[in-house]
Amino acid sequence: MANNLIWLYLSLAITVMLLAFVSVVAFRFIRTSKALRESEERWKFALEGAGDGVWDWNVPADKAEFSRHYKEMHGFGDEDIAANTEAWQQRIHPDDRALVAADVHACLEGRTASYSNEHRIRCKDGSIKWVLARGMVVSRDDNGQALRMIGTHTNITERKATEERVRHLAHYDVLTGLPNRALLTDRMHQALAQTRRDKGMLAVMFLDLDKFKPVNDTFGHDIGDLLLKEVADRLLNSVRASDTVARIGGDEFVVLLPAIEQEQDATVVAKKILHALNQTFDIAGHSLHISSSIGIAAYPEHADDEKLLLINADIAMYHAKKGGRNNFRFYTNDMRGMAR
Repeated sequence: MANNLIWLYLSLAITVMLLAFVSVVAFRFIRTSKALRESEERWKFALEGAGDGVWDWNVPADKAEFSRHYKEMHGFGDEDIAANTEAWQQRIHPDDRALVAADVHACLEGRTASYSNEHRIRCKDGSIKWVLARGMVVSRDDNGQALRMIGTHTNITERKATEERVRHLAHYDVLTGLPNRALLTDRMHQALAQTRRDKGMLAVMFLDLDKFKPVNDTFGHDIGDLLLKEVADRLLNSVRASDTVARIGGDEFVVLLPAIEQEQDATVVAKKILHALNQTFDIAGHSLHISSSIGIAAYPEHADDEKLLLINADIAMYHAKKGGRNNFRFYTNDMRGMAR
């Protein structure tokens, strides 16, 4: 009897101790889980406050949760945003999907510590926004497979628009919208490289307007600027989409014909330009009459690099102007020795 009581008391004591231990562990687990949840809520709140949209992806279940700001950024409400990978990818601009997928998989597979990508998204209303997407895998299983990935979307549409404006100003003429000298040089370099590979021909046309200065002097620079814009439009309408028309300063323009079969092809374009610019310009109630002088240099006959092509086309243009204006001349070697 005494032994049975002893074992009973021991069993009760052990049970009480186990219950106490389990209670302590459970309490600590609950407190830790609560702390983790509170910590997670704090950083999500901080990211939301910074203007970022937060996404939380359960990788094995292929289901994501999105923060309020994420949904607002994309134009969705709480109930109408699909949360699987396929829907997620459909919201990415088609031209950007492959690179986004590659960057995400690199992070999932552990080849990169984090994910970062700038891409375009299609919002619910069909509009396009640029976002900076960043994320990282926050948990993996024992085999290293990603279980959960958390990240953000930052709206960078305005920044991208500013960058595009700066890029445009660096490469395009402000008045006419045509490529400037910097972009022309780059396109000539590329065209020459391609022409050398193809063992083909190209031509550069240097064009200067005749009788433009009297227009400026008589009607003012505002009318002169309007005239230059109209000249740019007529030049564009005289060439192919693959050709380049550039304004390199004042009333000087350059036309790049990146692929011609023979010099006669450049002759055809020159005649079209002369005819187009010979027609009356109706500018702000004024009927204006100008013409143009064009010099032409071809690769490989007249020069073998972009700098010399421009120089020789300029020399030929001078001779066209000296020869009576409103005409064109191909460069010849004897022109270089004649004084300007």
